[in-house]
Amino acid sequence: MTTLRLPAALTATALGLAACTNPDGTTNNTNSGVLVGAGLGALAGGLIGDDAKSAVIGGIAGAAVGGGVGALLDRQQKELQRDLAGSGARIINTGSQLIVSLPEAITFDVDSTVVKPNSVSNIAAIARNLQSYPNSTVQVIGHTDSTGSAAYNRNLSVRRASAVSNVLFANGVSRNRVRIIGQGETQPIASNGTAAGRQQNRRVEIVITPTG
Repeated sequence: MTTLRLPAALTATALGLAACTNPDGTTNNTNSGVLVGAGLGALAGGLIGDDAKSAVIGGIAGAAVGGGVGALLDRQQKELQRDLAGSGARIINTGSQLIVSLPEAITFDVDSTVVKPNSVSNIAAIARNLQSYPNSTVQVIGHTDSTGSAAYNRNLSVRRASAVSNVLFANGVSRNRVRIIGQGETQPIASNGTAAGRQQNRRVEIVITPTG
C-alpha cells in the first residue's frame, strides 16, 4: 500500500517545484531544495522502511538537507553577483550547483590562453568567495567553438581551464578542490553556424558543487 503512495508524493513534489519561484521569476532554490529533498527522502525512507512512517521520517530528513543546500547556494550566488557585477560573467544557480560562466570576450584574446588583467581580478573575487564557502568541489571547464580541428580545440580548452585555475590557486583556493576539464567543441550552448553563436560557445565555466 505504501509503495502506491510514494509515486503520488513525488508527483506532488514535482508540481511544487513549478511553484517555487521568486517574485522576479527566478527560482527559489531554498524551497526547491526542500521539496526535492523531501521527495527523495520520502522515497528512500519508504523503500528502506516499507511503511508510511519511514517515508515521513525520510521526507523530513531530506527536506532539511535539501533546504540547507538551496539556502547556501542562494546566499553564495548573491555574493558572487555582487562581486562580479558589470564584469560580463554569468552566474547560473541550478539548485544543486552554481555555474559561473566566463565568456572568452572578457577572459582571453582570440586563440590566447593568457587571462586578461581585468578578468584576473574577477577570478580572484571568485577565489575569495570559494574560500568563504569551503565545503564544495570545483570543476573548471574550458569550451571552444567548432572552428579548427577537434584535437586543437580540446587542447585549447584544457589550457584555458588551466589558466583560470592557476588564478584561483594563486588566490588561495586549494588544488585539491579543483578538477580541470577541457571539453573542446563538444558542449556548445549555441549554434556554431553563426559568429554570435561561436562567440557564446567560447567560454570557461566554474562549476561549484556543495559537499555538505
